[in-house]
Amino acid sequence: MWQIFNQLEGFCAWYEPLHPELLTAIKHVPPKDDHVGITDYWKSYRDNPSFADFYAVEFATRQLYLEPQDDFPALLNYLKHLMALSGDQRPVLQLNRADLRLSWLRHHFPQATIIHIERNPLQLYYSQRKHIEKPQRDDFQHWDAYELLPWCWSLSTQFPMLLDAKDDHAFKGFYWLFRMSQILGRRLSDISIQLEADVFESDDYLDKLKLVIDLNPQQITTIKTIKHVPDTPVFSSQEVDHLSAIMTATELDMSAAGLLEHLGKHNLETIQFLHQNFWNPLRSQTPGLKSLITKCEEVEREVKRIADENLGMTEQLTNDAVDLTAASIELQQHLTRDLSPSQQQKHSSELGQLLLKINVARNQMATELSNHRKLKSQLEQASRS
Repeated sequence: MWQIFNQLEGFCAWYEPLHPELLTAIKHVPPKDDHVGITDYWKSYRDNPSFADFYAVEFATRQLYLEPQDDFPALLNYLKHLMALSGDQRPVLQLNRADLRLSWLRHHFPQATIIHIERNPLQLYYSQRKHIEKPQRDDFQHWDAYELLPWCWSLSTQFPMLLDAKDDHAFKGFYWLFRMSQILGRRLSDISIQLEADVFESDDYLDKLKLVIDLNPQQITTIKTIKHVPDTPVFSSQEVDHLSAIMTATELDMSAAGLLEHLGKHNLETIQFLHQNFWNPLRSQTPGLKSLITKCEEVEREVKRIADENLGMTEQLTNDAVDLTAASIELQQHLTRDLSPSQQQKHSSELGQLLLKINVARNQMATELSNHRKLKSQLEQASRS
């Protein structure tokens, strides 16, 4: 959907403005091969570099669940700044970390048009985990590129069941997030577009868009040329049965928790009070941070390994050694923004610090991998000459 507005006149489209690796991605990440027709994700940012004065890495993992009365001034100021930078164009923010913040966004931006995009959960799950080798693909503890585990950790203070170890299949945590996102998106957005039914299998999404946006015939023609239908993943009957069982169990738990009926209509405290039999036993669950600490150490070790390889290749090319610490130094000023004393206390929790530390390491990883590709290409060219 971002691609549509990115190619229409009169719109300024911002791609993933809350991504934890945004600053690094702008420098090093080209469009994915399966994002057909996209040549550059980051033009709006390069054209308006002052966005970085308000951006913070913490937006990706702190306060992922927000209600209207919640306070997050740094995020609010950042979003307002992006809108101001859009000038005379209509700003379009493609937010992948907004669904559980929709009531807060609706409160602060009542005039905004909210377009919710949803996808078949099985296909979305496959899309988010397909880059992982089969043996680890369904392992909840195996981190993917779409931050399933960081999201579950971050939201575990409000939704402890996200880290329930009774079923360590990654689809369980995924489906909890999917359903909460779906419920809030359908209840709080202006339109909800189902990717398969409305886009891949028909042009119904155009009719839905026209309910909230004035589109002229030329724009509709442009939109139709952008449309790309990806291959549909195939699941075995055994996989479908297993994932269906997880979905059924999750639906029953969400009903018992009051989320199916009340999420997006009442605040979480009220929901928990009305359904104490479900929530009270969860209050005593305080998952240990050992696995998160281990993951942080793993990422940092891998960053160092790649950095050492880069240094070795640099020396082979007889160039001066590059500064491999630049990424972390540059990021320091973008970690957190203007926290109040109460927010600072929350942010300083060990969990919050670990999530931030991992995000920093992942930024460094992206930088090192980009350097690695460039140095490897230079070595190959040197060996051929």
